[in-house]
Amino acid sequence: MSQQHPGRRRRVGRRTVSLLAPALAGGLVLSYGTPVQAAPQDAPAGTSQQAATSQPAFTDGLYVVQLADEPVATESSTAPGPGERLDTATGAVREYVRHLKREREKVLDAVRGVKPLYTYQYVLNGFSADLTAGQATALSRTPGVLSVAKNMVSHPTATPAAAPAAGTAAAGALAPADTAKFLGLEEKGGLYSKIRGGQKRAGEGTILGVIDTGIATGNPSLKPLSEPRPDAAVIAKKWKGACDRGVDLAHLVTCNNKVIGAQYFNKGLAKPTEDDWASPMDAEGHGTHTATTAAGAAGVKATVPDSGISGTIRGLAPAARVAAYKVCWTEGCFTSDIVAAFDKAVADGVDVINYSVGGPNDEPANRPEYMAMFNAAKAGVFISASSGNSGPGTGSNGVPWVTTVAASTHDTGYRGTLTLGDGKTYDGVSIAAQGVPSAPLVDGAKAARSGVDATLAGQCQPDALDPAAVKGAVVICARGGNARLDKSAQVKAAGGVGMVLYNVSAADEEVADAHTVPSVHVPQAAGAEIKAYAAGSGATATLAAATTVKQRAPQMAGFSSSGPDLNSTGDLLKPDITAPGVDIVAGTAAHGTFPGEQGMMSGTSMSAPHVSGLALLLRQLHPDWSPMEVKSALMTTATTKDNAGKPIQRSGKAATPLDYGAGHVAPNTAYDPGLAYDSTSKEWAAFLCAIGQPPLTADRSESCPAAKKTDPSDLNTPTISVGDLVARQTVTRRVTNMTTKPGVYTATVKAPAGYTARISPKTLRVPVGGTATYKVTFTRTDAAYGTWAFGSVTLADQRHTVRSAVSLRAAPLKVAAEAAGKGRTGSATLSAKSGFAGSLTARVDGLYAGTTKTGTLTGTEKSFDPSKLTSASVKTEVTVPENTSLARVGLLPSDHLKGSDLDLWVLDEDGELVSALPVSGSAEHVDLGPGTYQVYVSQFALPQGATSQKYTLHTWLIGPDTKADRQATVTPAKQSVTSGAGSKVKVSWRDLKAGGTYVGVVHYGRGTETVGATTLTVTP
Repeated sequence: MSQQHPGRRRRVGRRTVSLLAPALAGGLVLSYGTPVQAAPQDAPAGTSQQAATSQPAFTDGLYVVQLADEPVATESSTAPGPGERLDTATGAVREYVRHLKREREKVLDAVRGVKPLYTYQYVLNGFSADLTAGQATALSRTPGVLSVAKNMVSHPTATPAAAPAAGTAAAGALAPADTAKFLGLEEKGGLYSKIRGGQKRAGEGTILGVIDTGIATGNPSLKPLSEPRPDAAVIAKKWKGACDRGVDLAHLVTCNNKVIGAQYFNKGLAKPTEDDWASPMDAEGHGTHTATTAAGAAGVKATVPDSGISGTIRGLAPAARVAAYKVCWTEGCFTSDIVAAFDKAVADGVDVINYSVGGPNDEPANRPEYMAMFNAAKAGVFISASSGNSGPGTGSNGVPWVTTVAASTHDTGYRGTLTLGDGKTYDGVSIAAQGVPSAPLVDGAKAARSGVDATLAGQCQPDALDPAAVKGAVVICARGGNARLDKSAQVKAAGGVGMVLYNVSAADEEVADAHTVPSVHVPQAAGAEIKAYAAGSGATATLAAATTVKQRAPQMAGFSSSGPDLNSTGDLLKPDITAPGVDIVAGTAAHGTFPGEQGMMSGTSMSAPHVSGLALLLRQLHPDWSPMEVKSALMTTATTKDNAGKPIQRSGKAATPLDYGAGHVAPNTAYDPGLAYDSTSKEWAAFLCAIGQPPLTADRSESCPAAKKTDPSDLNTPTISVGDLVARQTVTRRVTNMTTKPGVYTATVKAPAGYTARISPKTLRVPVGGTATYKVTFTRTDAAYGTWAFGSVTLADQRHTVRSAVSLRAAPLKVAAEAAGKGRTGSATLSAKSGFAGSLTARVDGLYAGTTKTGTLTGTEKSFDPSKLTSASVKTEVTVPENTSLARVGLLPSDHLKGSDLDLWVLDEDGELVSALPVSGSAEHVDLGPGTYQVYVSQFALPQGATSQKYTLHTWLIGPDTKADRQATVTPAKQSVTSGAGSKVKVSWRDLKAGGTYVGVVHYGRGTETVGATTLTVTP
């Protein structure tokens, strides 16, 4: 059960921030780049209508501004029906667009000088604009504005490949992996067999939107489809897009009946370089690779330059149409452009969007990009997104309305053999087309150019190798310092004929790269032995040409980002699923990273389009399925076993649902999953409210006051996850019958180690088109606190097995993070739920009156700018020592004129805003971690007739050496508790002075271990 409830605080860097008046503290999670949601001007004093926020202070820059009305795709009068795409050509849509324009102009008229770069209206209602700090502040307080979010940069998620496992060599040239075959699509009963016409017509009638680096429309994998097309009428009905050739005459694109749309979005790019062509043309190759992986033509002859790989390749849905939306540039992919692309893609009529782009793993779930995806999914568009490439615990794109994909290997690998002059051999990863006959073996670290550090030469850094020492030699290069491909280029430039690349860490993986000289990549231990041999005189080596191997697969790629999901603290299991993402050969841009029309790439960027391609096939076969039903079908039929029938591995150990979610895609069974876990936008909104990140939506039924009050673990996803289970928790799920016959399913649960589990009912009867609900109660027995354990829930009839992964993490205690009390003499009773049996201790630190700073504020400041203070604003510095247990600065309404509105702004040493955007009224506070802060009090409004007033800023610094102004008492100080039972703690105080506010901290312990704390605020 998540404790991300009102009053919860989350660590941000070295700060802990909690917002609003003590009794009304909102569960607002703070994270860099979070949207700032504006408070309505008529909001009651001390009431929060705002989302989480911690972004750079309002400075001059580009912002995305979201407005209050629903966008076209989700407005009831214009939204598409089930199974339909948005039709922007109707009179209702045209009229509603005019309404949005009128409302937008009202907002723009309210803040002088704002000129939109983009206007959004289909999946996000708003605009982006370059704003001054004052304009950004003013907009955030303007009626009709939902949020103001700083433009943020994300990046494509391609990364080095994982090492293939040892296998049996196959003779001949190196063949590109056939992932369609690996996934079983062409097997008897496979997905292709379900499609009339088979593979040739796979994906017919569907449109893939690719939000990426652009597209090379002349690539052979994107050649025109044969005419006439059986799906011409279907495509014509849904497609409303266009082909923008671009204005860069040297890099124009030409669309055809395969690539039916191409557009580019570059207004978020501040400083274009010569490689940032004003065209949808792919300058790097990434976008073309993802598009052709999902929907490239079948039977395309392919050769990867600088390698021995040649053969034929195919996309998973070769008959699908493609629309490309270029948003990624040399500096990255920017929020304003990404939102514009989603807005256009949904308006154009795409069925599936591939988003192989990722940002920081702690991006809040209500960022503009995610709210655009929220509304796109609500409008019926399936979205596949990459989980990221930073390894364990770093997953991104972790929102429930998106299918988040991890990366794993396929069954085709490549190996090369190095033979030393003493006869010893070493196997490594290689795709070298040719070998190297016996040649001198030289350690790069021993072949440094004059004046160059040996470490740089050992890494084969630019201009570090001495040509006289390496000419005609095989050079040993250490991993790190520069790109792997650059190392072989440096060897070649210095006259070397081959390379041995070795890992410097045992945790590193070997990578299949297309090097410019024959190369083999070996592990750390092998590298050490090879270096030792090379240190002797007359060392030689021979490199054999690479061979193809059939390997055990899938295995999780070491780079693949995994959970737990940070926003929900593990109450949502992410990633959702894994798919092939290692050593994928697909189309590229000949002028990009690869010199040819095909290239090998690895990353979750490559796994996401595999799921996109499968989603195209399922949407073709089941056009009435919702995006969440497609997602559920893929997840509940996924496998956790490899092709040897053993558990999927990660770095030599069994992988877990935190690595792969539901498991590896097994698409043939996804065609008929039996049951589905569907969910609606109202349920997604309730989830956002439950984790303290309110949905930025104008739909009142999806606002937090109206949303169903639920635990985030109860979101109806195809997996079950509880990130902080205290003793016992019951989770609810709902399934929908996806077949044409009534279903009778037997429910079984495999409890994670350290827990017991009970499922009810044990038999589910699900009518045709109907639903059934079950509950699972998990009870901790001896599971370690803070450690994940895994199990499963299975619903089975005679034809279907519907499996849900279960992930649980135990917590010792559940208490409120904030509590409030009143009265000069009084008490407050606090509740606690224990996850253990034994003694629960409690002690109170305080109460503390704190210190105050006063002064006079004259006039009002509607556009606060910390660099341009007026008489209506004041600045003070607050330093929080390292040993401080609680530091809080705040404003109290009781100190100020009734009807006035004072704002509190807090910036850290880096100039980053760590306070929430101020709300109406003067009840605001911020909790801080150790450091030095600039605290600003700004007078936004005064009651009629007043021109100035005295302000009071309160500061509470509570630490071990701070003497309490009034010592509160807590009873009982120690009590016996049982697991799962509730207990009470009473905090009492006497003789407080009226007129201020006192703060203290109640600490809870289990033996000598602190297991929780509650901040208590008392107003005499």
